[in-house]
Amino acid sequence: MQATSQRIGALTERLLDHVRDHEPVEATRMGLEGRDGDLPDLSLGALEARTRSLGDLEAAIRLERGALPPGRTGQVRELDADLDLLLDAVRWRRTELEVRPALSLDPSIAVALATGGVLDLLRDDGPWTADGERDRDERRRRTAAAVHRARQVPTMLEQAGRLLTGVSAPTFALLEERLPGAIALMRDRLPAHAEAAGLEVDAARDAGEYAAEGLEAFAALVDELVDERRLDWRVGPEHIDRALRLAVGTTMDAQSIEDRARTTLHETRAEMVEIASAGWTRRFPGVARPGSDDELLRTVFDDIAATAVPAGQLLPEARRAVEEARTFLVDWGLLDLPPEDMLRVEPMPDDLRGVAVALLRRSPPLRPELPSAFHLSSIPTTWEPERSRSFLREYHPAMLRSLAVHEAYPGHFLQLAHAAKHPRLVRRLLGRPVFSEGWAVLMEEVVIDAGFGEDGSSRVPREDLVLTQRKMKLRTAANALLDMGLHAASMTDDDALALLTGAALQERVEAEGKLRRAKLTSGQLSSYYAGLTELKALQRRAKVDADHEGRTFDLGRFLRQLLSQGTPTVAIVADALADDAPELRPFLPANAPGGVATSAAGQGLAAGQGR
Repeated sequence: MQATSQRIGALTERLLDHVRDHEPVEATRMGLEGRDGDLPDLSLGALEARTRSLGDLEAAIRLERGALPPGRTGQVRELDADLDLLLDAVRWRRTELEVRPALSLDPSIAVALATGGVLDLLRDDGPWTADGERDRDERRRRTAAAVHRARQVPTMLEQAGRLLTGVSAPTFALLEERLPGAIALMRDRLPAHAEAAGLEVDAARDAGEYAAEGLEAFAALVDELVDERRLDWRVGPEHIDRALRLAVGTTMDAQSIEDRARTTLHETRAEMVEIASAGWTRRFPGVARPGSDDELLRTVFDDIAATAVPAGQLLPEARRAVEEARTFLVDWGLLDLPPEDMLRVEPMPDDLRGVAVALLRRSPPLRPELPSAFHLSSIPTTWEPERSRSFLREYHPAMLRSLAVHEAYPGHFLQLAHAAKHPRLVRRLLGRPVFSEGWAVLMEEVVIDAGFGEDGSSRVPREDLVLTQRKMKLRTAANALLDMGLHAASMTDDDALALLTGAALQERVEAEGKLRRAKLTSGQLSSYYAGLTELKALQRRAKVDADHEGRTFDLGRFLRQLLSQGTPTVAIVADALADDAPELRPFLPANAPGGVATSAAGQGLAAGQGR
């Protein structure tokens, strides 16, 4: 098995070589060295070479997989799972190149490569020196690489323009929104960073101007194309099935997701009615309960929304929410936490605006010592007052706590920090949303069940936190129904908004934003519900097994075992738990008993394989 492990390590390195050769922006995000100054070559010849590279790698992975001995335990199970992750990663890349070419259909991808490729190098998240300051040499190197990338923007965008076959209205709208920030990045921020780093400002200014002109020319081309050939943004049921399998990583098909999500929506609303009814008198003493359940829920959520903070306090309140979540976990004691300084709470950067309200930008998986960032959108200055009020009513303090749990503790940040310390390279590099999003949504529920909000653990009333968590569960189910309805069926905009503002109880501005996001993505919005469903089924199975064996279900051990697998599919995790895989605890406190402390260097099976 050691030889097989080494060959899988070599296949993983081949995937890294492919990324380094063909996807330099992704290479930077992974933490690979050597391509920080480059943008991808999008010429037809380069894309054909990219396709050949992936085809050869897929054939090699399939050959290695076929040579594995039968068995679903121990080392064979682990190696088979690693090959599964590699194979699906390669197949999805081929899908986006050959089956439904993303670069031909979505101009925002090329703009994101240009702006994100530069901005990734300008972000102040480099290593610290012994004197407590950022490494100046590293900052100069990264800024110089950003200048070099900026010079390549017009060439890459010209290549991307030749690939476009049409433009959908939602992608055009996203491009319009992001273009001013992209131009400001090149013309203003890049020279400013160069000056601060002690580099030649004129060279940076020239590169930024050249890049900005390339962005403007590309936008003009897209503007013409959207009038000449406007594409349908619906991807269709066939592509949704591929995305669910290869990109999301779920075993559930579209129809199962839709059917179960409808049931969850109804059951969760019924549970919320019970909670709201039980707390009505405390919340509204002397006021009669509304006659309809819908009016009851809306009245209660109006009361919760009245706690909204001013726009300028959103980010400070989000930081308080993260602090509360971390403190609660420390007191709870079931999970090992990464160092506190490894997470920052920051405004959403310009190149990521327009899709999600909140997200975690993880540290590069090959540079886990760098910090991650929990990004939260601010309110655009161009919004009308009513739209701003609607946003603030949706993102009130209780909702910010739910986001803090989902994105930070014990959600994405904690889970991905553990994954980055996995002893095998393939598990550090590759992940599936079905597990990462499923984990984050499950943690929202677990933390509430564990008592978050009780005994002064939050400034937000406990009942507000509970009801908001249930509302987030409504959102999870509604996300899946939206994803399936829009892309695999014929849901209209009116149908979508009625679902979101009706059954899911969302504010209008939130519903409009989610509808836009659903049109821009496919499959991803289903990952929350599919992941939660699969992980809950796994948890129920673990409880049943404990009962049959006459022991008490150990929630802490169950969660730590989940964290020990990287970010794979839930099916891979299920096999690991059935095989009683050990806990890997890279953040195990020195005085804590149990577990197997690990590092990225690994040992045993992992020896050949050394966000």
